[in-house]
Amino acid sequence: MLFAKSFKKNNKDISLSDHIKDILSAFEKIKDKIPTELHLPIKIAIFYHDFGKVIPKFQIEKLGNKNYEPFDVIYEIPHSMFSVFWIDEEKIKEILNDEKIVKFIISAVAYHHWREKFEEVINGKDENLKKFLNKVLNDWKERLEENLKKEFENFDDNDLKNLIQNIKLKKSKINEVLNGCRVYNYAIPSYKFDYYPLRETLTQSFEDYKKWIFISGFLQRCDHFASFCEEENEDINKIEISSLTFDEIKEKIKNKLNQQDESKIWQIQKLNDEKINKNIILIAPTGYGKTEFAFLWSADKKFFYTLPLRSAVNQIYERAKEIFGNERTGILHSDADVYLLEKEEDIGDTLKLYELSKTLSYPSIISTGDQFFPYALRPPGFEKIFSTFSYSNLIVDEIQAYDPKACAIIISFIDWIFRMGGKFLLMSATMPNFVLDEIRKRIGNNFELINIYEEKQENFKKIFKHKIKIDIINNEEDKPVLTDDKINEILNSAKSGKRVLVILNTVKQAQNVFEKLKEKADNNLKNKIFLLHSRFTLEDRRKKETELIEKEFKNPKPKDENEGKILVSTQVIEASLNIDADVLFTEICPLDALIQRMGRVLRRYFYSDNSEQEINEEKRLTSEPNVHIWIFKNGLESGNGKVYSKELLKFSIAWLLKKENDGNLVEISDELANKEIDQLNEKIREVFGFLRIEQQGNIKRRGRKDRNQTEKINAYEFILENNNWLRECEIDLSEYDKYVLVSNFYKTLPKDGEYLKEFYKTLEILNSGYMSDRKIEAHEIFREIYDINVIPENCLESFIKEVEKFINKYTPNQTQFTLFKKEILSKFVVATPYGKSSISPADWVYYRMLESKDLSRALNKEWEQKLRGWLSVIYVVKNYEYKHDYGLTETGS
Repeated sequence: MLFAKSFKKNNKDISLSDHIKDILSAFEKIKDKIPTELHLPIKIAIFYHDFGKVIPKFQIEKLGNKNYEPFDVIYEIPHSMFSVFWIDEEKIKEILNDEKIVKFIISAVAYHHWREKFEEVINGKDENLKKFLNKVLNDWKERLEENLKKEFENFDDNDLKNLIQNIKLKKSKINEVLNGCRVYNYAIPSYKFDYYPLRETLTQSFEDYKKWIFISGFLQRCDHFASFCEEENEDINKIEISSLTFDEIKEKIKNKLNQQDESKIWQIQKLNDEKINKNIILIAPTGYGKTEFAFLWSADKKFFYTLPLRSAVNQIYERAKEIFGNERTGILHSDADVYLLEKEEDIGDTLKLYELSKTLSYPSIISTGDQFFPYALRPPGFEKIFSTFSYSNLIVDEIQAYDPKACAIIISFIDWIFRMGGKFLLMSATMPNFVLDEIRKRIGNNFELINIYEEKQENFKKIFKHKIKIDIINNEEDKPVLTDDKINEILNSAKSGKRVLVILNTVKQAQNVFEKLKEKADNNLKNKIFLLHSRFTLEDRRKKETELIEKEFKNPKPKDENEGKILVSTQVIEASLNIDADVLFTEICPLDALIQRMGRVLRRYFYSDNSEQEINEEKRLTSEPNVHIWIFKNGLESGNGKVYSKELLKFSIAWLLKKENDGNLVEISDELANKEIDQLNEKIREVFGFLRIEQQGNIKRRGRKDRNQTEKINAYEFILENNNWLRECEIDLSEYDKYVLVSNFYKTLPKDGEYLKEFYKTLEILNSGYMSDRKIEAHEIFREIYDINVIPENCLESFIKEVEKFINKYTPNQTQFTLFKKEILSKFVVATPYGKSSISPADWVYYRMLESKDLSRALNKEWEQKLRGWLSVIYVVKNYEYKHDYGLTETGS
């Protein structure tokens, strides 16, 4: 028997023919998602893709097929590469009558498991290639052919009958390679930018390229799912779990909103038969019900709901389960396995749930953006993602929360999905105009724009949830320290029975403010001051988020609650986190982020009772400022330019002062948006004339003979470099004011300014056809990962003791990484910015662990191998310590 899979944990071997049958069964379940003309090409790719596993070394060493003949464990090449030498190219041409499709099949087979070492093989630089092929021709050919023929002698498939009857090694192709022909000329790689010219010879149109993607992508998808089912004894039919119908979702949402009159539910009213099948861009206020709209829009379809933060994903996942049920809802992010294990407790059930998410089987998958958007860079394996999204709905929530580079990558991903045939819903309370412009350039008017702010403009002009107070704090340079009077202001607000939210721009500043508040608070309030940021262990952060979201700051705030409390946090709180506060104290941040932060204040107020009724009079929910914005005279904010650019902060402040100066704001024309700095200067001077740019700007030319000659100062530079125009004030903001402020803010950002330059540069690179060589590289580009995982020195001893207990409790064979992650890593590992801590190879936690003689003696070879992998990128740091209340703090030593 030829093995295809061998699973140690359940001592289960799967024959090659059975594995192919399982993959074909999976394909039968999803082939209705694929153009009919590609059904047979995909079946052919599935049939041949693992023929290379006939290699003796692969059978004997990798799969444990000890009685396999010929017995040889010396010669080997990647099995998928060897599979191409079995493909009956001429016979397939006769069957399909399409030479291009045959080339796509060959490529799909050769690279369905891309590895970095493939390049050496396909370029002829791997010395083992010719040795292996000579061995095949001289010693193994007949026996390998016999093995494969015997394996498939009882294989019954009418579509593949001619190929089954003609299983034979293609000696001519092997001789071509032995005579100097490169493998890449026969099996053209679908990856790496270097092979772009070769790919162009096959794909004269995007429709050609699309077929190539489908053949590769559905082969990968079905192969991965069949392997999962074989290992876990799962039902192959679950490759695509059916979704709920529109009517089923509608009834669940009506019950959730406690509203049976459909005419009063705006989401139902908006989604008629025409719109439900369209791409949509939705602009609506925070807390207005965008999530329910997204669920309805995705009725009867698979959908992927993406958010920027894991905590937000966890919340939406729980909400999705209420609508779609556990059996239809999946979750994906870097710690989703641990999150599920905390909920399910049984590791076997947890891993099945997580794997069904990873195999993309659920109709509803809630995910962080980094699980999918990096595939816009087309790293190896992108075809599986593109193929699945070709019949799915993509929901992108809070696009403004991503940095400019990531934003550009998301737009590219949307473009790819649109061209593949999928649909998208882009939604936010603060939609950047440059995002809208780029989408229009790529897909024209193939989307519906729903702008709730504009449609309900008169209503939103009458709703005043927030009153802003801008405070200028005089501080020493490089010392953005909050004064005692500001600390007291926070405490007094909480003492009056309010929920107080304090958002700082850096973890260090949040820790300092938290410490000051705890020192000054009375005993009653001390235990109601909380801290949340990104430098906690996973376990501590999950506990804090659960306590805050489900109890202390749960939305909506109960009417009878009068207990004061304070939450000190960072940016982790601002995107899609469903909490409700009375007052916000915040450092200055870009206007879009500021509006998101404000969205946590009086979140309980649902704009118009979820109905389309008109508001006849002004609704002012506060007479006193409930949003306090701190601006440091020196440096503006605690990040001092490292968190937010000066351009974003200064233009945010300028627009707030513009609102205070003018009263009513007029939206800037789209035609004036995002020009070059030189083109925008006149508009900036006109808009912000109240800042006395002209009076301060008529400066004498330096170095000129005629010193009476003057020139106008660059208005853009004036706003950036001059602080004299900053001032304190109070501003009443309607909900419509917030929309116009953010819209104008984005439009006055220059195309070649600090912020948008990165956006357009990234788009230019992607438009040129850039492809990432590796998945990990694509993820690093998208997320701009500058963090390292560390364990502080003061926790090392406890960590080692916990590892000792773990290896004494479990055996290596029964232990999954998820379990180790939950029981050990989640309690000790913290992410910290790379470069802040000096580390060397000697600081690798695995080496430091071996300093413990007790642990060293307890480790056998299997445990050593596992721990080396599990701890591969974790280091011990000396200049930090960890406290459960504060998180990771710098010690300065």
